[in-house]
Amino acid sequence: MPKKSNVAMFFLASSLLASTASLADGPPAGGDANAWCEANQNACVTWCETRPDEEICQEPECD
Repeated sequence: MPKKSNVAMFFLASSLLASTASLADGPPAGGDANAWCEANQNACVTWCETRPDEEICQEPECD
């Protein structure tokens, strides 16, 4: 049986990874990408790091 501390650490790590992934989901489909990047500047930069060809990532505000 796993130790309680291992279970707690797994839960904490899983929660952290899930919250980090949700921050980089990108602009909503069909939504205003410019408004999303303005409201979520850190997430915009993170999202654009892996999608440099996206139109919103060409904007100087998202650099």
